[in-house]
Amino acid sequence: MSDPSSTSVPEITPLPAEGHRGIDSFSVARITGATSFSELLDAFRRVEAEHRQRGRCFLTLDFLNQCLYTSGHAIGAHNLDDGVDYPEDDDPAAQAAYETALFRAVSAVLHTRDRKWKKVAGKLFTDPSDIEALVRLNRDPGLVLDDVHVVQCLPTDDDVDLLANIPNGYFVCDWTPFDCYAVVRRISGRHGYALFGIGASTLGFLSVADPGERDLSALITDLRQLYGHSDSSAWADLAAVVESSPVLLLGYTEGLAETVEPRS
Repeated sequence: MSDPSSTSVPEITPLPAEGHRGIDSFSVARITGATSFSELLDAFRRVEAEHRQRGRCFLTLDFLNQCLYTSGHAIGAHNLDDGVDYPEDDDPAAQAAYETALFRAVSAVLHTRDRKWKKVAGKLFTDPSDIEALVRLNRDPGLVLDDVHVVQCLPTDDDVDLLANIPNGYFVCDWTPFDCYAVVRRISGRHGYALFGIGASTLGFLSVADPGERDLSALITDLRQLYGHSDSSAWADLAAVVESSPVLLLGYTEGLAETVEPRS
């Protein structure tokens, strides 16, 4: 659980650094020691400002190792790396060339094999407790804190391309990378949010619209379609939380209520 009274300053380590390469050649910093979501977001914005000329930055969220593990399997399961061969030479230049080619290949597949919103809405099996979990998650975004967060800087200006670097959705009951694509397109294009992060269970968005231009009712309507249980009283609670926050966190895996429990 986050500590709102904390005054610590997270440590930002530029990457690559001795003993730390990051996720891949797109990794530009690691953030450690954040004890609240606001600390994490402030650190991320500092890194983002330094790399703005290079492309779009995004952040890993909950459970980094699990996120990378399922991402690797999702790439293989959905044939996202077709035509991209792992280099025989493991020198840094060859590795960076491979990672760039993989990013471009996954991006191309996501764009060409677009999944429609109507096929995603209602696909995820949910329980009423999962809607309550969405409220908890957005009320306390510190639940996505991990020991280490990595900042990626990608050569793109399209939010959806952030999914091409760490595509996720491997287990059969979760959203696929194509489902995540459709959700990001909907939330970004219709509701004025920008994707800023992905974790093992969550997608993170930040509002880029003026508060007066946000149609909260339309957003909640879409989320009800997405997760079901439209008669849950938790939707009103979520609307109140989202109205007062620029952050929107969504779960893309089955059993959200279990994944957002505070860690001991």
